[in-house]
Amino acid sequence: MIEQEVMDQIIRVPTEEEAMEEKIQELRDAGFVVTNFSKGGIFYTLLYVVIHIGIEIKTAAVDFINSGFMKHCPEEYVEIRAADYSKTRKEGTKAEGYVTVYRDDTSRAARIAKGHPFRTDTDAYGNYLRFYAVEEQTIPEGVGEFDVAVQAEETGSAYNVEAGTINNTMVHIEGYSSVTNREGWMTQEGSAQESLESLRARCLNSRAENSERNIDAKIKSVAEGVAGVKVAYVNSQHPRGQGTWDIIVTGTSGAASDKVLDDVADAISPMLGSYGDMLVKSSTPKNVDIAVDIYIERGVSTAGYQEKAEALIRSLMDVQERSELNTLYLDAIRGKLSGGLDRFRKCNIISPADDIEENVDTAIILGGLTVHVYNIS
Repeated sequence: MIEQEVMDQIIRVPTEEEAMEEKIQELRDAGFVVTNFSKGGIFYTLLYVVIHIGIEIKTAAVDFINSGFMKHCPEEYVEIRAADYSKTRKEGTKAEGYVTVYRDDTSRAARIAKGHPFRTDTDAYGNYLRFYAVEEQTIPEGVGEFDVAVQAEETGSAYNVEAGTINNTMVHIEGYSSVTNREGWMTQEGSAQESLESLRARCLNSRAENSERNIDAKIKSVAEGVAGVKVAYVNSQHPRGQGTWDIIVTGTSGAASDKVLDDVADAISPMLGSYGDMLVKSSTPKNVDIAVDIYIERGVSTAGYQEKAEALIRSLMDVQERSELNTLYLDAIRGKLSGGLDRFRKCNIISPADDIEENVDTAIILGGLTVHVYNIS
């Protein structure tokens, strides 16, 4: 929204009380025949209706003015205004990859139907995530280890699970002994639908795409328009020698998959020309364990606090919600907890021991999370 001080100079919207007092004073100064302006009176009510309508019109005018500028328009207008920049909101994607089925009895072939369900282990709240086979496959006789292509049930980064967490089949498999997702199991990260603020930022940056030469902002804008890309950093300072550029891509779960990197390479390929050697590579994820001791008001039950604190920290560390993935400040953790927990008093951050600032090609990802809650003594 346009700053209030600036907007007041364009069109000021008073409160109803201010407008009523101002208008009544004007009428009195003009010697208006009606002198009873007490609340509840007929004339007061009629005047209030007129004032209210006037304020609603001015409020609509303020929204109209703001909606004319992508930088200032309300969120509900962003997707509409994006069409002026030839941009559309990136849809969410479903995580894809392979789960490995192990069999101890390989005397017979085993059929995996399309849509065969697998799931993660159940968490502390009884929840789990489902994945489905994308096509019908047959495990041949004599084969005890077989990779099954799967897709997440829904879109979102929650399905970008770690290796070793998809350990269950929901339908029996002939000769089955176990199932799991191995290291590097994902071929495509899952992502939620692009936020409106992200779309706004891409639209504002898109003017760079009109540049004749391959300025950094132009390449960055094109790369970040690819589905599955959270942020792209352009290193044009000859990282691999004269005439070389690196485009470092961070996906929705940190590291970008080969598919996302290929899609970015295809998107920027028309710009290669004779400008030198461009390399598209993934950022390097760095797992950071967070451990905190939280203290709440004396005498208050600690029930439920651990779960809520964990949810707040996971929200803070969500890749899709962070603007800087290469930094983690301890005060950000404290601020998130103090603003989200009732009767919060203080917290001791055990890990990490200090603020973390990495190079732009590193994405800080939440590793282990340990939360203890106590009453302050």
